[in-house]
Amino acid sequence: MISRNLPVIFLVLVVMFGSLGIRASATDSPRAIAALGVAGHTLDTGLHDRVETLLRTDVGLAGSQFRIQTDNAVVTVSGNVPDEPSLRRAMELASSVNGVREVRNAMEIGVPK
Repeated sequence: MISRNLPVIFLVLVVMFGSLGIRASATDSPRAIAALGVAGHTLDTGLHDRVETLLRTDVGLAGSQFRIQTDNAVVTVSGNVPDEPSLRRAMELASSVNGVREVRNAMEIGVPK
């Protein structure tokens, strides 16, 4: 009888201990929140650097001025580009960076005022 119910008992134990692990990892402790903040900041800094390097070194975007902001893998690109194709190119390049979740456009077309 026990050997017939062994798979069921095993499944119940896995579910029980699995839910305990989830509860233990989903914590509001200040230390855990601080660790997530540091990891998020590091990720955003890396994304910022990669997007900025890509935009500033692209030959088709020469003469454009960019300001890059990142927040939780959302990249906002602002600044000035000479024309619509340059704006589209900048958006495509920024969104091509691995790890970028979303790209927001805050660029202006034309000469800076």
